[in-house]
Amino acid sequence: MKKFIWLLIIPFLTCCTGCEKNDDNTIVVNKSDETFAPSNVRPVLEKQQKAAFTYFYDFAEENSGLAYEGYNHGSKAVTIGGSGFGIMSLIVGAERGWITREQAIERTVKAVRWLGKADRYKGIWSHWHSPDGKAFPFGNQVEAGDAVETSFLITGLIAAQEYFNGGTELEKEISDSVTSFVNTIDWNHYTNGENHLYWIWHTPNNTYELPVKGWNEGLITYLLALGAPEGHRISKEAYTAGWQSNGGFCNNNRENYGYKLPLGQENGGPLFFAHYSFVGLNPMRMKDNYAFYWQNNVAHAMINRHYCVYEAPSNYQYSANMWGLTACNGIGSKGYSARCPGNDDGIIAPTAALASYPYVPFYATQVLMSMDQIDALQGKYGIGDSYEPAIGQANNNHLAIDQGPIVVMIENYRSGLIWDLVMRSEYIQNCLKMAGIELDPVLEEGFAYTTINTETKQYDMMMHPDREQYELDFYAAEAGNATLSISSDNKEVFTTNFECQQGHNRFDFKSNDLLKGKKYTLTVNKNDKTYELPVHLH
Repeated sequence: MKKFIWLLIIPFLTCCTGCEKNDDNTIVVNKSDETFAPSNVRPVLEKQQKAAFTYFYDFAEENSGLAYEGYNHGSKAVTIGGSGFGIMSLIVGAERGWITREQAIERTVKAVRWLGKADRYKGIWSHWHSPDGKAFPFGNQVEAGDAVETSFLITGLIAAQEYFNGGTELEKEISDSVTSFVNTIDWNHYTNGENHLYWIWHTPNNTYELPVKGWNEGLITYLLALGAPEGHRISKEAYTAGWQSNGGFCNNNRENYGYKLPLGQENGGPLFFAHYSFVGLNPMRMKDNYAFYWQNNVAHAMINRHYCVYEAPSNYQYSANMWGLTACNGIGSKGYSARCPGNDDGIIAPTAALASYPYVPFYATQVLMSMDQIDALQGKYGIGDSYEPAIGQANNNHLAIDQGPIVVMIENYRSGLIWDLVMRSEYIQNCLKMAGIELDPVLEEGFAYTTINTETKQYDMMMHPDREQYELDFYAAEAGNATLSISSDNKEVFTTNFECQQGHNRFDFKSNDLLKGKKYTLTVNKNDKTYELPVHLH
């Protein structure tokens, strides 16, 4: 009988770990919600990131080692912009051990040798190329240079130049090839003598098409053009008048759903605007007279999510676990489109949320975990290109320009790898300087990197899936000691001390006393100043 009683008591004691009493002495059992615990998230994140990587390694075009524009489309076109993302993906694969460093070097050498022989137009590649290196028709583009797609490729090559720096003959060949490409691109030619860049130069009839003006994915194009060697670079006026429209591209008074969005169209436009230039450029380190790029990109992602979760037609069946609008293939009679809140037909693009991982990690994880469970959405190289929740149908084909940002932006969240490589390039640093973009900018002290959900009035945080701790970015106006404390119902639950450096700091913390799924108030005290943040831990 005594043994039986203990069997009853032990489970009771176990389940009451973390119990507390209300004022009326009622026992309340507090349990952590482990749904988004690192042990649950990390395997799925690793699986899907690696699967998207295989698009660029296993499915590469044989002659060039570069990326086909799409899988299951029947096209044999090599994509130039998508291959830039693919080269970055090779670096991720080598760093994560999915392939060896030697395999990544071998593939990159094959790529630069092929690129050196491929058709170029004043140094600029075409949108697509055939496996033999000839320009492949894209719409009305036959023998034409594509400045924007080329800029995505060059960014990937710059990352490779920084990463493959071991001094071997093959690594030196990569570096020398990248330098040669950079030095021979005549960006200024793509202005046609005007104060802006053109996207396309048609060589057969010497005509120019599509002025590149902000805000869109063309920021990196202008930056590379600004910092190019003398004789090939564009003027500062082409940047300010063309890209910035002399300030007309900025609206500092605009808010969408309570989020400040100085750059971009109303409600932000397709999310690839926050991805394509920023696979390599770290917006957390970029600020100019118009915007802090990190805040703008986070706001863009939050607006896109808010529209999907709260404003989209209910029959579309979007949710917190199924949101994200950007360019993607369609389903059925619905074709490829640059989807966004102003152009929505009920189709979710997985790359929208998944490539927004650095900006909204918890909200991206909600989508990841949900999509991982949808069998119809699983393609040969990871999660497919689009999904229509209302009918439960998926397009599980793939596009290079969608799979690449998934691999790279997830890695930028996990380790910052590609951001670190590109941002340490002297060429890139000079480009940013010439554009008047401040590196490691001065910000207002406090939670300058944090955007609160305007609907819930909370900041959702989950443990980093690799480092298994909560991480919070904080800007310090000057160095000093800080105390971080977390409380619930005016009762302090956790406290720790940090030594702050001037500028960006990352506070990391964890405790068994902090329950996942619970809301808290997080407070930082520094130099007699107090900063509070309402948080929902997951």
